[in-house]
Amino acid sequence: MTAPHDIAAIKTATKQVVTSVGGIDAAASATRVGRSQIADYYNRNSPQVVPADVAVALDQCAEHPHILAAMAHAEGYAILPIRVGEGDIAQDMQDIALGAGDLMAETVRVLADGIVTEDERQALMARLHRLNHFVNHAMATLRGMSMQDGACPVVPLKQGTR
Repeated sequence: MTAPHDIAAIKTATKQVVTSVGGIDAAASATRVGRSQIADYYNRNSPQVVPADVAVALDQCAEHPHILAAMAHAEGYAILPIRVGEGDIAQDMQDIALGAGDLMAETVRVLADGIVTEDERQALMARLHRLNHFVNHAMATLRGMSMQDGACPVVPLKQGTR
């Protein structure tokens, strides 16, 4: 049984996605349900929770799996991207790592004065989201390695190498 705080998190994620896709009309046009159903899915006073097919459609429209991530979390799972970046994972991770220090410094600078413009907010969120994807991918890779005789198996990061 899903806990009440998990339902609330799914409803919050649904509302965030509806807002990010341009509102209730845009969300309804991207799904098989109408405005009132969409509103019920994020209304905490409504027992209805967004069904999986509508969650997929909304998340696709938002270009990020916010609702599906909340659903997975409610069941004790995390979702991770299958593809990260454009090329070899090792090169992509190296590129992100080289810019991570600058990103953190910029984030601290922007947040320090307490005034964050919408452009700054969106730019930082996009860059931090990308960094988070790489970190989650690396963590999932490490979690997936089984320990055999006290050592992890060799998992190539570059395609075609060992």
